[in-house]
Amino acid sequence: MDARGTCIAETMTSLNSLRSLFIVSLCSLVISTRAAGLQVDLTSHFNAKSASTGPNDTLADFDGFGRALPVEHLPKGPLFSDQGIDFHLPPFHNVSALDTVRSASQVIRIFKNTGFHSLHILATAVTQPSHPAENRDYALGSVNFTFTDGSTSTAGFVIGGWWNDNPFDGPIQTPFFYANATIDEGKHIEWNTSTIGYITVRIPSAQPLQSITLPAADAAIDVFALTLLETSPHKSSARLTIQNVRPTTRWMNSGATGSGRIQVIEVTLNNLAPLSSPTSQWLTVPHNVTLVSDALDTIVPGRVVRLRTNDQIVVKIGVKARMGVVPGKEANVTVKLVPDRRNSSTASLDGRTTWTIPVGIEDWQNDDSSLSTHEPPDWYEDGKFGIFGVYAVPAWAPSGKQYAEWYDWQLHVPANSSSPTWVHHKETYGENVVYDDFIANWTASNWNPDNWTDLFAAAGAKYFVLTSKHHDGFALFDTGDSSNRNSIELGPKRDIVKDLFESAKTRHPDLHRGVYFSLPEWYNPAYGPYGRRDWPGNPALNAYTGECCDPFVGYVEVADFIADIQKPQMETLFYQYDTDILWCDIGGPSAFPDIGGDWYNYAASQGRQVVMNNRCGANQSDFVTPEYTTFASPPFQKWETNAGLDPFSYGYNSDTPPENYQNASSVIAELIEYGPMSDGTVISEEREPLLQVGEWLSKAGNAIYGTRAWFIQPADQTEGLTDVRFTTTTSAFYIIALSRPKNGTLKTMAPIPILPMDRVRLLGGSDADLTWSIDETGVLSVDILDEELDLVNLPAWAFEVVYA
Repeated sequence: MDARGTCIAETMTSLNSLRSLFIVSLCSLVISTRAAGLQVDLTSHFNAKSASTGPNDTLADFDGFGRALPVEHLPKGPLFSDQGIDFHLPPFHNVSALDTVRSASQVIRIFKNTGFHSLHILATAVTQPSHPAENRDYALGSVNFTFTDGSTSTAGFVIGGWWNDNPFDGPIQTPFFYANATIDEGKHIEWNTSTIGYITVRIPSAQPLQSITLPAADAAIDVFALTLLETSPHKSSARLTIQNVRPTTRWMNSGATGSGRIQVIEVTLNNLAPLSSPTSQWLTVPHNVTLVSDALDTIVPGRVVRLRTNDQIVVKIGVKARMGVVPGKEANVTVKLVPDRRNSSTASLDGRTTWTIPVGIEDWQNDDSSLSTHEPPDWYEDGKFGIFGVYAVPAWAPSGKQYAEWYDWQLHVPANSSSPTWVHHKETYGENVVYDDFIANWTASNWNPDNWTDLFAAAGAKYFVLTSKHHDGFALFDTGDSSNRNSIELGPKRDIVKDLFESAKTRHPDLHRGVYFSLPEWYNPAYGPYGRRDWPGNPALNAYTGECCDPFVGYVEVADFIADIQKPQMETLFYQYDTDILWCDIGGPSAFPDIGGDWYNYAASQGRQVVMNNRCGANQSDFVTPEYTTFASPPFQKWETNAGLDPFSYGYNSDTPPENYQNASSVIAELIEYGPMSDGTVISEEREPLLQVGEWLSKAGNAIYGTRAWFIQPADQTEGLTDVRFTTTTSAFYIIALSRPKNGTLKTMAPIPILPMDRVRLLGGSDADLTWSIDETGVLSVDILDEELDLVNLPAWAFEVVYA
């Protein structure tokens, strides 16, 4: 071991059994060094075994319930690299060695008198002790940093679950895990992708780091490796280093195809000077970032205008492979910084500047390794704000407790008086009315697709997602020979998806079009062979008599649900409707892995970049989709949080009183969803907030569209100061106040990257330059009159810091 420190305290553990480990004390570690960070040696802290040689390996127990990862699919190490950071892997392949830290507030001592820029973690969320049979989408954790002067800092993070029907991305994946048959439906092997995730946590580096405290036990997080990126001040200039050079499968000019596409390469640039360094160590002169190589040419240089100490920025560079370079061929590329002003001093790069990367974008194949290279296009990540729509006829659920669009399921499960939906249905419609009787009542008689797309655009949305088919199996598009259960044959007798898409193409061509698509159908007779848990397939028994069976109107008998219903319907949405977004739901058995690559290639041949979520039953996803959730810390991968204007429903719910709907101020920073009534109208409680948000975005959109979360900290909620959030672009910085500045002054303690000649103005205000100052304690104050604040229509004030 290449040691930089020594263990000076012992680890004491009570090993009553390898399935019940109790940490008494953990207090030290050894640090080894690499160019790409300082790897923390966790050997003395490992208290569980994650890697298994098979179902009979009694030592392996990843989550405390006997589950484990297949050792043959885990990397051997000893070093593993991701995002430009090297990790020292645990001894997965030593069958008798523990290899993970089941986190329980262990204190990790750091014996190096230096500051650090960031902490990098390989970890995963595991099963919570209170819910042994449930998998987890993600977990919220935090680490506590203690510095040599006695000060402390806490950093939160979000990490994905180690397995899920709808997997989260991570650098280490296995195709299955060894299950506990007692709680895993009799299975010894569960064929779901299992993932170890990657997290970056920024460290305030004003003082040397003394120790790291891992998340508490109730977070249920396993930690595999830690690496620290060290600060290193320059005497007179910025300490700029390249952390990573990452080729993407995105391109810049959306209309180009084939070799005409300008590939996006992302360069992660750090300023490793300590946070407390003077502004002379900031990057303050605009620079272009280019790549030099025999295999490519830089077409669109990246740009960085400012990078303060302890900060990080990801720069996008547009390149084209040179003639004769086969897509995917590895080449050496060198990063260059060039000032874009005459007579400006050039910032220098320290450390590694040359990287070996594959160049060009290969065609996608229908296999995991190829599909995993797909990623969300820039239009999706920059858009920030979208509309999501579903429909309803019975339009009822106990408000705030259940989804109204789950009416059919809640009518049958449970089919007794303990179900509010079962009671409501009996009292409102009677026992002789079945769910499919509602189809005739869904007329969309007042629906005008132009009104909808105009509303989307007026709301400031950059994309919309229409429910093409929900779990009840009723489709709003032409399902061809796969089913007659659709809006063309039944109900309104209209192709809802086509009409809406055509309206968007004609009236708002920049509005990206998407479809929600449920993979399973609750009571489709063909889904029976794939049935599981809440998705049984087979016709529903009558909710009041228990007799077989409720009708499934429009059903066409087929040989196989996946091959004959799901696959052709997906392909119809891909090739006949040209959807830009496939927003699947539920996951499980899926045709997507066998057809996804073909869709990606088809769209690329048209110059379009498409996107799909993590619920399509594939081992690849472009973004993850937490519902009714907001995070105090940036998630670990691309994400879309979705929530209805209703307190707990995506469809229209007649049980929700008007005062319970979200108002515009509560949804500004969220993605918006809404549910129209059965005749196609949108109630005012949903329409008005959307229009108010659109008005706000028309003036303050620069603080939202195309921005990224600030690396140093996404928010400042210091008591007594202004409650603020932060976003950035390459040329400006934004402070969004979610509480009205008191006494005519916005105040924040965050180390804002502002310099004396910079301008500050209120977006949506009078455009006047605002007076600002920073006091001796580091608090930034921006003076603003009440009359100026009153010019903003919602209680969210976006201040723009324009770099000089």
